Amino acid sequence: MLLTVRRDADLTDNLVGVNAMEVLINELIKAGARRESLRAKAFGGARMVDGLSDIGESNAQFTLEFLAREGIVCDGHSFGGTNARNVRFWPATGRVLQRISSDRIVEPKPIVPAHQEGNDLELF
Repeated sequence: MLLTVRRDADLTDNLVGVNAMEVLINELIKAGARRESLRAKAFGGARMVDGLSDIGESNAQFTLEFLAREGIVCDGHSFGGTNARNVRFWPATGRVLQRISSDRIVEPKPIVPAHQEGNDLELF
């Protein structure tokens, strides 16, 4: 989970996300990529835990805005939902296979022991 956006800042002040993307781009360039030839496909941003802020939505918005600002074409994306994604990517062809999990993480219910006869003395 990457928190790219501070609530009190615009995108130009969100150094965590910008830094992460620049590190990624620099590593691609070191491996032989040309910046002007970069293309992107982006996945994720599911809201996996109810009741928390929607970090995934913020990350998705940041990603698309960053790519547009940097002139990197986004050939496709899949964001949102409430389930995990499994993504396989073939860099030589750009092919992507995405599988969205049908398993929803369910918080376990606490086990409440049945009341036992006794004097309510607890030793620890």
